[in-house]
Amino acid sequence: MKSAIEVLNEVHQAGKEHSDLYEAVKVNDGVFVAAIMGLANQLEHFKQTKQDKITPAQVQALANDLTRGAISHRVSRVLAEAGANEKEVALKIYQFLESI
Repeated sequence: MKSAIEVLNEVHQAGKEHSDLYEAVKVNDGVFVAAIMGLANQLEHFKQTKQDKITPAQVQALANDLTRGAISHRVSRVLAEAGANEKEVALKIYQFLESI
């Protein structure tokens, strides 16, 4: 069974291809309410599960690990190993650096 948002999306896509369809198809207000509530539930679930609040791990670091060169090398290595997710990892590093 399709969700309300999927039904609305199909009507929207069909309406883009055939503009006269919008006038011919009547969508029940309940479908709009169900779609909005479905999106609200998805948003709430996303807010509860998102992990973009980065907190540094509680680790012990040696003095030579905290030099500019060592930190720069570590960030470069993380970005190089990120592969396809390089932009996402770079954004997380940027957000973390902006937060401190």
